[in-house]
Amino acid sequence: MLKPKSPQESFFGSYLYDRIVPADHLLRKINQVIDFSFIGQILQDRYNPDIGRPAENPEFMLRLCLLQYIYGDSDRQVVENARLNLAYKYFLGIAVDAEVPDYTTVSYFRAQRLGEEKFRSVLEQIVGQCIDKGLVKGNRQIIDSTPIRANITMSSIAGLVRKCRENVLKTVAKQDTKIAEKLGLQDLQNAKNVNFSSTEEGLQQEIEAAGKLLDSVTDELRDKKISPTEELWKDLGLLEKAVADREEKAKDKLISPVDPDARMGKKASTIWPGYKAHIVMDEDSGIITGVKTTPANATDGSQLKPLLKEQEEAHAIKPKELTGDKAYDWGENLELLDSNKTIANIGISKQANRWNGAGYFSVEDFLYDHENIKLMCPAGHISTSCYREVLYNYQLNKPGYAFQFKASLCNACTLKYKCVKNKEGRRVYISYYEPYYRQAKQRLATEEGKQAYRNRYKIEQKVADLIRYCGLRRCRYRGLGRAQIHTLLATIACNIKRMAKLLWGKPDNYYFESSVAG
Repeated sequence: MLKPKSPQESFFGSYLYDRIVPADHLLRKINQVIDFSFIGQILQDRYNPDIGRPAENPEFMLRLCLLQYIYGDSDRQVVENARLNLAYKYFLGIAVDAEVPDYTTVSYFRAQRLGEEKFRSVLEQIVGQCIDKGLVKGNRQIIDSTPIRANITMSSIAGLVRKCRENVLKTVAKQDTKIAEKLGLQDLQNAKNVNFSSTEEGLQQEIEAAGKLLDSVTDELRDKKISPTEELWKDLGLLEKAVADREEKAKDKLISPVDPDARMGKKASTIWPGYKAHIVMDEDSGIITGVKTTPANATDGSQLKPLLKEQEEAHAIKPKELTGDKAYDWGENLELLDSNKTIANIGISKQANRWNGAGYFSVEDFLYDHENIKLMCPAGHISTSCYREVLYNYQLNKPGYAFQFKASLCNACTLKYKCVKNKEGRRVYISYYEPYYRQAKQRLATEEGKQAYRNRYKIEQKVADLIRYCGLRRCRYRGLGRAQIHTLLATIACNIKRMAKLLWGKPDNYYFESSVAG
């Protein structure tokens, strides 16, 4: 059941708020332009009117969570400010002398009452209000990503393996202390603060100790001396992964047992442990219409399709133009945009001429007939054969075609010195998506395309706002699900502040024209 909503009228009544909280205060602006009453409908399945103690009003709790990200408060700080700050009390819709719940209630509401799924619904409701008020048209959009550092302390591979060993032994100790001590818990804890070698020899010792522990725990499980609990299986799995990931070729390395979902990421020259927030933004209004959180090692290009699908399903948004940097120049993405009749302002990476080296004709110098699967070289010769479905890119495993030119023609050609070194004739590899790549390049060569690509600074500014004012840079919580909650809350806070800026002081029938810059 729910507690009744606390009225603002108390000893001083609303008069005090009118006197103390300025008319142009950010929280007044947000109150005027945004309706949060939808939260009751979203959470109706999370409350039972007949069972349990009265719960805090969900709209009040949602506003409390948003205040955290509007002003960068922790759970403890937002509760303390809600007790002392009149602007907070005004925004929360409570009386001056009203009681405020304990900070643990905030944490429970965020993780248990709402959670990732419900917070996504909140974002959808906010974006929906932006659409209803004419702020978001969805004609022009920009996509980008930004790092989110995990709430962890990094350690060496040997330190990681040791920590995973310790976690396994502690979990075993919950069932049988004697077995845990027999397996080496006490010895490991005694050596906890001892500096151990970070050399290959020291790492190998940790790996061997981990292997023995895995075998020993397996024996104890087989003999039914300990039970295979969910927690134990999880810790054993992390230990096995930490050992397996010591190989340099591992692409999905575990970096922390306290946040097993976090990964190492790299974007340009930035390397970080944690997650990555993928964002799609309405260019004209600056409203974020979609966001997704992934481990930091996820590629940017892989998130374009799910982001566009998500916003289309939620709001029927299908942009006429989409702008993104070279990280999104996947052939699959360009093909999708073309099928959606969306103009792709996507940067295209220059294809390396790896077969012959610098100074030789590249793929772009050949005329490609996609319909007839023919290729013409710079000298005007037509390819004599084509091998379908070859691997265009050995790393990305993308399909394409291999075109072969006659050796007799190549050897007699006056342009051979710029085309081929061998005597077998030129072979050219063409991606299946080559027409889309060339179409995107042609678009960026136009003045409209150049201007659209320059406008990427708008989403870079938005990312800066998320980091500087909404605390996006470092994740408050651990685990992918809670990292998504962190990203969603930062996004919602950023959006409602943007809405307040765009709509404050406008009449009720105000309609935001797309010509007004965001």
